[in-house]
Amino acid sequence: MPPSVVERHRRWGVEELLANNPDLRIVPSPDASLKVRGELHFHVRGPGDVIIGDAYQIDLLIPPSFPATAPAVFENGGRIPKTYHKLEDGSLCLAAPTELRLRTGPDTTIGAFVETFVVPYLFGYSYREKHGVSPYGELEHGRDGLRQHFASLFGVPDRMAAQELVRLASLKKRPANKVPCPCGSRRRLGRCHHTIVNELRAKLGRAWFASQYDLPSPIDSRPANRIAERHQPDGVKRRKGKSR
Repeated sequence: MPPSVVERHRRWGVEELLANNPDLRIVPSPDASLKVRGELHFHVRGPGDVIIGDAYQIDLLIPPSFPATAPAVFENGGRIPKTYHKLEDGSLCLAAPTELRLRTGPDTTIGAFVETFVVPYLFGYSYREKHGVSPYGELEHGRDGLRQHFASLFGVPDRMAAQELVRLASLKKRPANKVPCPCGSRRRLGRCHHTIVNELRAKLGRAWFASQYDLPSPIDSRPANRIAERHQPDGVKRRKGKSR
C-alpha cells in the first residue's frame, strides 16, 4: 500500500523545512506534486571565505516519487535570466543528472535537498552578480557538459573516453574489465580505471549508465539545455536565520 500524503510529508521532512525557512509555505498544486512557495533566505560562506547573505523567491515542486525524482525549482523574482543554468521549462538546472542521483538517497529529506543543491545554486548566482564570475567554474551546455561531468567523475581528461567509460559501466563487470581502458593507458579496464567504474556501477546500477550512454538522458525526463555549474562543493556552509 502506498504511503499516505501525511506519511510521505513526514518522511520528506516537510515540517522541518517550513520551520527552518519561515517564509516558505505550502500552496495549492495543479497536480499530485507538493508545491512550496516563498522567499528562501541563506547566509553562507563560500570559496575564499566569501560570505553572502541573500534571498530568492522560489517555487519548489516536489513529485510523489521524491527522492528518486528530483524536485523542480523555479526562481520567481525575475532575477535569474534564462541564459543562466536553466532547463527548457524554466526550472533551475541544479546539477548534472548523475550528480543529483549520487547525492540523493532514499532517506534524503527535502530540507537536505535544498541545502545540498538549491542554496549552493543561488549562492553561485549571487556570487556571480557580485564578482562577475562563478565561484565553482561552470560546465558547458548539453552533451558536452554531461561528458565534461563524466570526465571529472571518472578522473579522465578526455571526454570521449569518459563516454566510453559510461558504456563500460553499463556492462557486467567481467566483460567490461577485459576491454582496453579508454583512457589510453594500453591496459585493460580491469587493471586501470576499474575501481571507480565498479564503484559507480554498484551505486547507480548498469541500467542508469545504459540510459546515460546515449547522452543526454536527464534523470527526471525534463529536457536539459543547460548543465549546472561545476558543482557546488560540500564546503558551502549555510548559517541559520534570514539573510537580512
